[in-house]
Amino acid sequence: MTYQVLARKHRPQNFKEVVGQEHVVQALVNGLDNNRLHHAFLFTGTRGVGKTTLARVLAKSLNCLEGVSSQPCGTCRHCVEIQQGDFIDLIEVDAASRTGVDDTRSLLDNVSYAPNKGLYKIYLIDEVHMFSKSSFNALLKTLEEPPEHVKFLLATTEPEKLPITVLSRCLQFNLKRLTEKQISDYLAEILQREALDFEEKALQLVARVADGSMRDALSLLDQSLAFGGNKLVYDEVRTMLGTVQQSHVVELLSLIISGDKSGVVDKLDWFHAMSTDYGQLLEELSRLLHEIALTQSLKKVTGGGAFEIAELKKLAQQLSAERGQLYYQFVVVGLEQMRTVPDKKISFEMTIIRMLDFDVISEQPGSPQGDGSSHKKTVQTQPGQNSEKSRSEKAGKAKSTNSAQVKEKLLSPASTRHVNLSDLSNENWPEVFKNLPLKGMARELARNLMVLENNNNTIIFALDAAVEPFKTQKSMAKLNQILAAEQQNYQLQFTVRERVSSVAKKQAEADKKNIEQRQQDKDPVVEALQERFDATIINEKIG
Repeated sequence: MTYQVLARKHRPQNFKEVVGQEHVVQALVNGLDNNRLHHAFLFTGTRGVGKTTLARVLAKSLNCLEGVSSQPCGTCRHCVEIQQGDFIDLIEVDAASRTGVDDTRSLLDNVSYAPNKGLYKIYLIDEVHMFSKSSFNALLKTLEEPPEHVKFLLATTEPEKLPITVLSRCLQFNLKRLTEKQISDYLAEILQREALDFEEKALQLVARVADGSMRDALSLLDQSLAFGGNKLVYDEVRTMLGTVQQSHVVELLSLIISGDKSGVVDKLDWFHAMSTDYGQLLEELSRLLHEIALTQSLKKVTGGGAFEIAELKKLAQQLSAERGQLYYQFVVVGLEQMRTVPDKKISFEMTIIRMLDFDVISEQPGSPQGDGSSHKKTVQTQPGQNSEKSRSEKAGKAKSTNSAQVKEKLLSPASTRHVNLSDLSNENWPEVFKNLPLKGMARELARNLMVLENNNNTIIFALDAAVEPFKTQKSMAKLNQILAAEQQNYQLQFTVRERVSSVAKKQAEADKKNIEQRQQDKDPVVEALQERFDATIINEKIG
């Protein structure tokens, strides 16, 4: 007998066998039992979660010879034919291969005719989002008012591509991604039915790689059994999938925590020699850091991802919570960069280098916020010095000290590049702007702003009307994020003015003045006068 893949052999044949879609099953069962049957059903969700399976079970429930019921017998001629794909009144259509309007019209030509065998003629259209606009228009009228003997069952992975006119005519069910536990439990049940040996860790690995799709999990299970000779062994599954054993990930993180750079280099060389998938390696590292964070913050030791609980507890003691969060951010950034860099090895190694070279800076007891006396300065005057001059110097130094303190407070390292918005004004805005890590539209927006008001936890910025296009939702949100306005309970407001004393305006005026000065210096008459009388130019003007 020809071998049948597990995904087809163990496809659910009734609603009780469907895994992980209780919210959809309950609605369908109640509708069938109470005779509240809609004429069009739309099943949405990612691949391999049961859209087509539920549609076929529903078709079986509608056409079972024992009557419409939520529990089809599964043994009558109609149920068997539907299960085998031979039922003449179940018309299955792959919309991806029949996208044209002519295909749709020919499909609907027979809608008005009564079913040949069953109680209902059922149109099961898979990947319906692939229909063309003309095909949807041809379908609309029939979908809105079909004959009593017709039911439409639509399935798609991309419901956002469907016209709103189609969505409004259907009863929509959104199928959820399956959890790793739901997948691993179902795989274990199948392997027990097949009388095959397996390791629990191997099932967990297959369930994790399946990423919420039961069909993907069953396909991987088929592949793993073929690779392992009808046995599911963790090491063999890991070798087949090309994943790294968790002990190597734990060892790498331990070396990073201890700062053993030579050990890290040796480990990186080993990964390179083993032709490791660096993307999967960073994903495993992120899972490990997540488990450590759960252990530290929530006291929840799950041992998920096949990590040993004893190792997780040990790492949780060695790694501070702050460094763990920092490492996790580095790993996430590394994963994002891998999508754009040509060499994943470089992105992975740069991530590890960041983890080695950067650390969390904690506020020391002797910081300016903790002890103001450490920043006090004593000003001494020479004997016989003019008292008025002395007072003037003191006042100037005091003003300079206050300005420096405000600047230091605004741009304190302890605030992780965030500014203290309570002291923000138009006078210190240019200095603050220089230190903001902005670029693109957000930087141009900030460069053309001036601070109008700073009262009651609200800062009103004025924008030059000539550059109003820089005022976009994205650039304003970026400036709000960099200034950490929400964290400080501040609200940023933006208004447009004709004349704004912004950083850009001041810089343009300074550049214009410098150009004029250079042109004046190059004037032949001025140069002749300077040379003849040994004169110098006085830049200050009266009036």
